[in-house]
Amino acid sequence: MTLMLSLFVLLLAYSTYSEEDYKVLTRTLSNPVAVRGQVTAPVEPVLQRKNQEAAIDKPAEIASERQMEEQFRSALQSQGLADSIEVTVSANQVNIQIRESILFQLGRAELTAEGEGVLVKLVPLLSSAGDHTLSIEGHTDSSPIATPQFPSNWELSAQRATGVLRFLLSQGIASERMRAVGYADTQPLSDNETEEGRARNRRVSLVLHLPGDE
Repeated sequence: MTLMLSLFVLLLAYSTYSEEDYKVLTRTLSNPVAVRGQVTAPVEPVLQRKNQEAAIDKPAEIASERQMEEQFRSALQSQGLADSIEVTVSANQVNIQIRESILFQLGRAELTAEGEGVLVKLVPLLSSAGDHTLSIEGHTDSSPIATPQFPSNWELSAQRATGVLRFLLSQGIASERMRAVGYADTQPLSDNETEEGRARNRRVSLVLHLPGDE
């Protein structure tokens, strides 16, 4: 029974780790003392080494995120968009936030000439992202809307996202890369108690999904 349990533990560890780790485990299996119930001693260094490697990789990932964010900010600066657009970068996403006032008139879903101009400037940046998925997300504030065209903020946010998608499609962004979704007021950036907060919440987000988030 002890031998079977030892083999199970070793096989489970092998399914998770590399060939080098497997060699360590194989040497453990060939040790009669280990088979009699002392397999945990060699396995623990393998786990510790993996944890140490992960800890070493983490600062590199953080540095890479910061570098990518700076690259996007620099590109926006060169296009004169740095004051109009917010950019945040995480391990698996680049989030480009464009305020409503740039893209649309209040309560409308048709792109303004200014909005189209901003999107045209973003096309080279979005195209440089290769085949990564691009989510186009519409967001509103919490102020209710009830018109024949937009019975609620859900319809308004969805039509705005779809309008941006259609425009990017006309500029050569591949349709299979893009998806549009409306979130209404469910994902605010600020509280809705002030005009400034509501204005920040009314936006379209262009979210590039990097490897690991697709």
